[in-house]
Amino acid sequence: MAKKIIIAILIVIAICGGVWYYFSRVQPTRIEKILKNPNEYGGKVVTLEGEVTDRTSFFVVLKFFKLKDKTGEITVVTKKSLPNVKSKVLVKGRIDEAFPIGDQKLMVFVEESVETKDEHK
Repeated sequence: MAKKIIIAILIVIAICGGVWYYFSRVQPTRIEKILKNPNEYGGKVVTLEGEVTDRTSFFVVLKFFKLKDKTGEITVVTKKSLPNVKSKVLVKGRIDEAFPIGDQKLMVFVEESVETKDEHK
Protein backbone atom coordinates (compact mmCIF):
# COMPACT_ATOMS: atom_id res chain seq x y z
CA MET A 1 0.00 0.00 0.00
CA ALA A 2 2.79 2.46 0.92
CA LYS A 3 4.58 1.53 -2.30
CA LYS A 4 1.51 2.54 -4.37
CA ILE A 5 1.28 5.88 -2.55
CA ILE A 6 4.96 6.63 -3.22
CA ILE A 7 4.54 5.73 -6.90
CA ALA A 8 1.43 7.94 -7.14
CA ILE A 9 3.31 10.85 -5.53
CA LEU A 10 6.24 10.41 -7.94
CA ILE A 11 3.86 10.38 -10.91
CA VAL A 12 2.16 13.58 -9.70
CA ILE A 13 5.58 15.25 -9.20
CA ALA A 14 6.66 14.20 -12.72
CA ILE A 15 3.44 15.55 -14.26
CA CYS A 16 3.73 18.83 -12.34
CA GLY A 17 7.36 19.14 -13.43
CA GLY A 18 6.38 18.62 -17.06
CA VAL A 19 3.58 21.18 -16.85
CA TRP A 20 5.92 23.71 -15.19
CA TYR A 21 8.57 23.16 -17.90
CA TYR A 22 6.03 23.58 -20.70
CA PHE A 23 4.63 26.85 -19.36
CA SER A 24 8.00 28.31 -18.30
CA ARG A 25 9.57 27.99 -21.75
CA VAL A 26 9.83 31.20 -23.77
CA GLN A 27 7.29 31.11 -26.56
CA PRO A 28 8.43 33.32 -29.46
CA THR A 29 5.95 35.88 -30.77
CA ARG A 30 5.01 35.45 -34.42
CA ILE A 31 6.23 38.40 -36.51
CA GLU A 32 2.84 38.55 -38.21
CA LYS A 33 1.17 39.43 -34.88
CA ILE A 34 3.51 42.41 -34.45
CA LEU A 35 3.05 43.60 -38.04
CA LYS A 36 -0.75 43.39 -37.82
CA ASN A 37 -1.00 45.23 -34.50
CA PRO A 38 2.21 47.19 -33.81
CA ASN A 39 0.61 49.51 -31.24
CA GLU A 40 -0.12 46.52 -28.98
CA TYR A 41 3.60 45.70 -28.85
CA GLY A 42 5.05 49.22 -28.66
CA GLY A 43 7.65 49.31 -25.87
CA LYS A 44 6.98 45.70 -24.80
CA VAL A 45 9.76 43.13 -24.56
CA VAL A 46 9.11 40.14 -26.82
CA THR A 47 11.06 37.19 -28.17
CA LEU A 48 11.26 36.42 -31.89
CA GLU A 49 12.64 33.34 -33.59
CA GLY A 50 13.57 33.02 -37.22
CA GLU A 51 16.20 33.05 -39.94
CA VAL A 52 18.46 36.00 -40.73
CA THR A 53 17.79 36.98 -44.36
CA ASP A 54 19.92 40.13 -44.68
CA ARG A 55 22.28 42.24 -42.61
CA THR A 56 23.58 45.78 -42.96
CA SER A 57 26.04 47.95 -41.10
CA PHE A 58 26.59 51.68 -41.56
CA PHE A 59 29.99 52.14 -39.97
CA VAL A 60 29.77 51.24 -36.28
CA VAL A 61 26.83 53.54 -35.58
CA LEU A 62 23.92 51.63 -37.12
CA LYS A 63 23.69 47.86 -37.50
CA PHE A 64 20.59 45.90 -38.35
CA PHE A 65 19.45 42.62 -39.81
CA LYS A 66 16.23 41.22 -41.19
CA LEU A 67 14.61 38.35 -39.36
CA LYS A 68 12.06 36.12 -41.07
CA ASP A 69 9.77 33.49 -39.62
CA LYS A 70 6.92 31.57 -41.29
CA THR A 71 4.56 34.54 -40.81
CA GLY A 72 6.59 37.59 -41.84
CA GLU A 73 9.81 39.58 -41.75
CA ILE A 74 11.00 42.41 -39.49
CA THR A 75 14.10 44.57 -39.20
CA VAL A 76 16.12 44.17 -35.99
CA VAL A 77 18.45 46.96 -34.84
CA THR A 78 21.44 45.85 -32.78
CA LYS A 79 24.52 47.26 -31.08
CA LYS A 80 26.12 43.82 -30.99
CA SER A 81 27.83 41.87 -33.76
CA LEU A 82 25.57 40.91 -36.64
CA PRO A 83 24.51 37.25 -36.98
CA ASN A 84 25.34 35.45 -40.22
CA VAL A 85 22.83 35.38 -43.06
CA LYS A 86 20.80 32.13 -43.04
CA SER A 87 21.54 31.54 -39.35
CA LYS A 88 18.61 30.71 -37.11
CA VAL A 89 18.38 32.99 -34.08
CA LEU A 90 16.26 33.65 -31.02
CA VAL A 91 16.08 37.41 -30.41
CA LYS A 92 14.78 39.19 -27.32
CA GLY A 93 14.01 42.89 -27.62
CA ARG A 94 11.29 45.51 -27.87
CA ILE A 95 9.36 47.44 -30.45
CA ASP A 96 10.78 50.90 -29.96
CA GLU A 97 8.81 52.72 -32.61
CA ALA A 98 6.00 51.79 -34.94
CA PHE A 99 4.68 54.42 -37.28
CA PRO A 100 3.24 54.53 -40.81
CA ILE A 101 5.04 56.05 -43.79
CA GLY A 102 2.50 56.15 -46.61
CA ASP A 103 1.09 52.66 -46.90
CA GLN A 104 4.13 51.08 -45.19
CA LYS A 105 4.60 50.51 -41.47
CA LEU A 106 8.15 51.19 -40.31
CA MET A 107 9.04 49.34 -37.13
CA VAL A 108 12.22 49.35 -35.13
CA PHE A 109 12.80 46.19 -33.12
CA VAL A 110 15.66 46.94 -30.75
CA GLU A 111 17.49 43.74 -29.86
CA GLU A 112 18.56 43.20 -26.26
CA SER A 113 19.93 39.68 -26.66
CA VAL A 114 20.40 37.20 -29.47
CA GLU A 115 21.05 33.46 -29.37
CA THR A 116 22.16 31.52 -32.43
CA LYS A 117 20.16 28.32 -32.81
CA ASP A 118 22.26 26.67 -35.52
CA GLU A 119 23.01 23.04 -34.76
CA HIS A 120 26.37 22.94 -36.52
CA LYS A 121 27.94 25.56 -34.25
